Amino acid sequence: MRFSLIFPTYQRRELALAAVQALEKQELRDFEAIMVVDGSTDGTAQALRELRPSFPFTVLEQPNAGAANARNRGARAAKGEILLFLDDDMEAHPRLLAEHDRSHREGAEVVLGHIPLHPDSPRGMLSRNVGIWAENRARKLSVPGVELTSYDLLTGQISLRSELFRRLGGFDDAFTRGGTYGDEDLDFGQRLLDAGCRVVFNPEAVSWQRYIVTPRQHLKQWRQTGSADVGFARKHPHRAEAVFATRGRPFRWVLEVPGLGALLAALLKPPVLFLAERAKGGSALMFRWFRRVRMLEYWRGVREAGGIPRPRPLRVLAYHAVADLAGDPVLERYAVPAERFRHQLEVLRRAGYNPIGAGEAVRFLEGQGGLPRRPILLTFDDAYKDLATAALPLLDGTPAVTFAVSGRLGGTNEWDRGRGARPLRLLDAEELRELAQKGIEVGAHSRTHPNLTRVPDGELDEEIAGSRQDLARRGLPLPRFFAYPYGVEDERVRRAVQQAGFTAAFTVGPGRVLPGQDPYRLPRVEIFRHDQGWRFRLKLALAR
Repeated sequence: MRFSLIFPTYQRRELALAAVQALEKQELRDFEAIMVVDGSTDGTAQALRELRPSFPFTVLEQPNAGAANARNRGARAAKGEILLFLDDDMEAHPRLLAEHDRSHREGAEVVLGHIPLHPDSPRGMLSRNVGIWAENRARKLSVPGVELTSYDLLTGQISLRSELFRRLGGFDDAFTRGGTYGDEDLDFGQRLLDAGCRVVFNPEAVSWQRYIVTPRQHLKQWRQTGSADVGFARKHPHRAEAVFATRGRPFRWVLEVPGLGALLAALLKPPVLFLAERAKGGSALMFRWFRRVRMLEYWRGVREAGGIPRPRPLRVLAYHAVADLAGDPVLERYAVPAERFRHQLEVLRRAGYNPIGAGEAVRFLEGQGGLPRRPILLTFDDAYKDLATAALPLLDGTPAVTFAVSGRLGGTNEWDRGRGARPLRLLDAEELRELAQKGIEVGAHSRTHPNLTRVPDGELDEEIAGSRQDLARRGLPLPRFFAYPYGVEDERVRRAVQQAGFTAAFTVGPGRVLPGQDPYRLPRVEIFRHDQGWRFRLKLALAR
């Protein structure tokens, strides 16, 4: 099959039906269509299944997980050589597929099409301006030699070979998790450009957009876009300044004055929305005021997501077991019961801390990217079994790092048992691989968990470099981080860690990681069983 057309849809039954019915007129007939119903409760799936199109047609249903997840689900089910992603409000011109096919046969790796406003779109200020934007976009992209940006690679109408889509890893569903409006297309477009793909705009490949978004929905989307742009800038720091430069600089003060943006929104939004929702056309003056409120909402979203990434101090929390080990003479202090851990995560969220992942931490340490406001990195020493069974469900997608003792995988904590501690099961290699697939970076914690300052020179490399090699041989990504057992290190140990190829190493000395700090002597704040309430908040604030 030549083409697979993939539509995500949510709560827009009539648009979805019209999008499928429009495909009957396609001149190129070698295609299938896949509609992914992303948690709709308006009867979309049933209505689609009652259609009897003349082409292969599949309806997939899933709980609401966002547009990126829905597109990925459709791509996994697709049989075509080329994937064409369309939004559910797009009605295809009869030559849409033929034009995409022509561009691909002429050597394009990625094809963009023209998305003019559908003439039957409801009249209003927003639809009129969407139509103007679409025509301006087409003129801009039709200029020979124009330099494309990720803003041009919209998922409303874009095609590429299925092999290329898989190689790039598909859409990052973190941008639209929970059904939010995000930058999944901006991110995917940036990855296409970074990969050096040949992208072509074909103005004859047309799908009409039936724009029905209300002013209220539009403002909500822009607030979510502000949050999504922070995520995009954190993932692509080389594009951060360009992203925010296009978003109305005069409103950046919203980032600096807590509460003022919300106050102004409360004053301005009601009257502006009242007029915008009742205007069929809308004057230029009204649209200017609407754009001001839109920018206000956008920068409120940026602030809520942690602000523009900058070089900021980083707090790193060090956990051990997530279990109730009351009565254990050695481990009781180091084990945080699951319910207390859940409460601590809630405190972090309410206090505005922004968890970062290992990749973001690496870029920060290398001076290649900034961090959101109040950045925090969660780490777990020893890789106990309860990390997978108790902590992971509570983390619910929050990134973290665990440090595994490579010579004891699947065994128990022998280094503690000699002091009277109870045996605790450690994750094995397969369980660690599953964790890695769920966003938990696996670092090394030596082979046998000794005090490395007491290990002879001849054995030190085995403990440090050997642990890195062990984990790689077990099918895990080559570890980038190391944690010193017991937090103990000296110049000799640090040198061995650096020579082994690790990017950074952590102690358990308190403090915050500062820009430019020695990456092989990074502080962490240990979290203990009794850290709760004011004590936990104070420890976070002081990083002690």
